[in-house]
Amino acid sequence: MPVTQELIENGRILLVTFSDPWTAQEMVSLFPEARRFYDAAERPIHILIDTRRSKMPAPNALRAREAPALRHPMSGSAAIVGASAIARAVAEVALKLAHFDRAASFDTYEEGLAFLRARIAEEELAGQ
Repeated sequence: MPVTQELIENGRILLVTFSDPWTAQEMVSLFPEARRFYDAAERPIHILIDTRRSKMPAPNALRAREAPALRHPMSGSAAIVGASAIARAVAEVALKLAHFDRAASFDTYEEGLAFLRARIAEEELAGQ
């Protein structure tokens, strides 16, 4: 499937991967499962959005603003990796529409994952 999601890092990060060609409906179809992840969470779940295999956003990609990862009380930070200039611009608009200000863009998967691991480490230190 062109849009997939899975929990990684002991359930602390939701990895969402986009591969061309993908549609907004394929993305939106994953929202109910994501909502279940967030509803069951005891600690914030961060999101790693991997767009390395996608060069252009799908029509209606701004529906991403409806994602549980941007609206749920248990949502953490977001890392977007590998986005083209146009995909990055669309993501920024979606984030603004969702009033979500905990996102950063990275060129590599490793940089995005390191960013989210640092957020998790900060949360764990604060919880001690």
